[in-house]
Amino acid sequence: MKPDRIHVFLPPIMSGRQLVIGASPAPGLSPAPTKPLQHDATGQGLWTTFWQDFALENEPQERCYVPGDGRVVVDHHWENFADCLPHAARIVDLGCGAGIVGSMLLSRRNDLRVAGVDWANVPIMNVANLTIYPRVSMEALPFGDASFDAAVSLFGIEYGNIEKTARELERVLKVGARFSFLVHHRESEILCEGCARRRALRDLMSGKLKAAFLAGNLTGIGQQRQSLKTQFPQEPMVNLVSDHFVRSISRTRAERQAIWQELALALDPEIALLGKLERAAKSVVEVAAWLTPLLSGMSLVSVSVLRRRSGEAIAWHVHGIR
Repeated sequence: MKPDRIHVFLPPIMSGRQLVIGASPAPGLSPAPTKPLQHDATGQGLWTTFWQDFALENEPQERCYVPGDGRVVVDHHWENFADCLPHAARIVDLGCGAGIVGSMLLSRRNDLRVAGVDWANVPIMNVANLTIYPRVSMEALPFGDASFDAAVSLFGIEYGNIEKTARELERVLKVGARFSFLVHHRESEILCEGCARRRALRDLMSGKLKAAFLAGNLTGIGQQRQSLKTQFPQEPMVNLVSDHFVRSISRTRAERQAIWQELALALDPEIALLGKLERAAKSVVEVAAWLTPLLSGMSLVSVSVLRRRSGEAIAWHVHGIR
C-alpha cells in the first residue's frame, strides 16, 4: 500500500516548491531521489541533485531565493551593473546555477556575452549570448588569459575556494575589467531563515519523533509535535509531518519504516545544503579575511552591504576593478 501523500514545503534553499512524498510528482517537477545522496566533500552531487531534481524547471527566476522586496533590489543592482559595461563586453559568471544573472544582464543589454560556470550539472538555458558550462570549477576556469571584460556572481563565489578562484580571476580578467559579487551576509534574512529552517528540520527528524511514529504511539507523536511547535512556531513542516504520521499510524511497522525513510531521503538534501549556506555566509569579521586573496590581484576592491528598502541586509557587495 502506498503511503498518503504529504506536501513538503522547502524554503529557502528550495525556493518554496512543493515536493510530494508517496505520490507522483506534479507536472514540471522531477521526482524525489530514490537512493541516499553521496555527500561528497565538494557538494557537487548535492547541488546537482538540487538543480536536477528539486528546482522549479519552468521558473528559473525562482531558483535563487531573495525574500521580500530584496528581489527588486537585486534585479536593479544587476541592471545598473549592465549599464556600466563596455559594448559587447564578455562576462564570466561564477557559480551561475541556471544562469539567472546572465539572463538579467542580457535582458538589459543584448550586446553582452555571458559565460556561466558551475560545479554542478546545472540546466542549460536557451538564452541568446548566454553559454553555461556545467561541471566546471571556478577554481580552474577553461578560458584563456585576459578573456573577460567583467566578472559577476550571485551567491556563488563564496562556496568555492577563494584563494584559487582569485588567482583564476586575475588570470582571465582583462586589466581594467569590472567585477561585482553578491555574497551571503550572515545577518541577512536569507541566513536567518536558513539557519532556523535547518535546525527545525534536524529536530523534526530527531530520534524522539521517529521512535514515537515507528512504535505507533499517537500520544508520543502529539507530545513531540507540541514541543517542536513551541521551538519553531513558524515552521509549517511540524504540522505537515506530524499529521502525515498520524494518518499513517495504522500501517504496519515495516510500512511506517518505509514512510520515514522516504521522508528522510526527501529532506536530507536541503538539510545538507542549508549547512553549506551557513558555512558560506560571511560576518563582518569573516568577510574582511575572505577578501584578502582578492586584494593582491585587483587594482581596486570595495565592499558594501546591499540592503532592502527597509534597511535589512541582503548581501555583501564585493566589487572593484582588475
